[in-house]
Amino acid sequence: MAITDNTFFAGRDGFVWWFGVVEDRNDPLALGRVRARVYGYHTEDKTKLPTIDLPWAVCVQPANSASAGGIGSSPTGPIEGSWVIGFWRDPDFMQEPMVWGTIPGISSASAAPVGQSPHDYSPNQELPIPEVSTSVVIGDGETLEFSTPADATDSTVLVKIDGVVQAAENNPPESENNMEIPPDSYYGSGTRVEADEFGRSRNKTRLAARINEIAPELRPKFVKGVQAFLDDNEDYDCSISYAYRSNAQQQELFRAYKSGGPKAARPGSSWHNYASAIDFVITTIDGKAIWDVELYEGIARDSFAKAGLKNDIANDSGHFYPNEFSKSVDSRLRNGSITLAEYASEKGVA
Repeated sequence: MAITDNTFFAGRDGFVWWFGVVEDRNDPLALGRVRARVYGYHTEDKTKLPTIDLPWAVCVQPANSASAGGIGSSPTGPIEGSWVIGFWRDPDFMQEPMVWGTIPGISSASAAPVGQSPHDYSPNQELPIPEVSTSVVIGDGETLEFSTPADATDSTVLVKIDGVVQAAENNPPESENNMEIPPDSYYGSGTRVEADEFGRSRNKTRLAARINEIAPELRPKFVKGVQAFLDDNEDYDCSISYAYRSNAQQQELFRAYKSGGPKAARPGSSWHNYASAIDFVITTIDGKAIWDVELYEGIARDSFAKAGLKNDIANDSGHFYPNEFSKSVDSRLRNGSITLAEYASEKGVA
């Protein structure tokens, strides 16, 4: 089904509604958005489709709220575990969900599942990076398959009937609605990275999306590092599980760590919080994530060194950040007395 001028147009493209459960309300842009796992479209397996990869859904406001200029009611409402009903603003791509209300039910925040990074698993364990696929047989006997390909942006859903893709043939456009950047225009400025810069990688769209979350001065370093890895290691592919993380997201990871989960830094103490680091994932050619410390401290380190990036933090060998930066975050950044742009300039990163 190819996109035509008539189908890809709000109000003329069919109305596709959905319901799902909220898994995250820590909106880095403070717009009251939520991440909801949509029933029938998103797999329930959080190792295949983590919470952090669900698109942000905008909550619809009543007409007596201006929704601008600080006038009207707060857009907050749903919490983790809330069941919500909504619709796709872009039904061809399903990247821009809108929530128009909540559904009463018995739920709790502790019941809402949370996705994790491939680096949260035990050494040498191979994990699939989506393809995610769920098939059901509908009334007329046709098989309806919902699939999230490995190189999709966020949780792009391709609908297949008997194996035939029923979705737009072109790559889904990046939606500003789903940007994972801090609420600071500086981070969103600069030259944008395009997926085709990562040639043969099956995860090129995800690589570009994650690097576009990095501060503009640093993006060229990470592009060069990933390109060097792909050029140097024809038997492997790669992906990025995390780039920028908000303090709220870091707090959730730190809280999980204090409860016995994987090690995580305090909010404001990770270079991820300043859009200056990535968690790099080595994969097989067919998309399976590999966790082998020797590979990360060997071939990955060698390739990223060509771009001026290092991974010298113990027990976190997929974590790469600039050579010029100190291992711990500068106290001036943590207390807000210096900006990242000023810090990067001070360290000679132009």
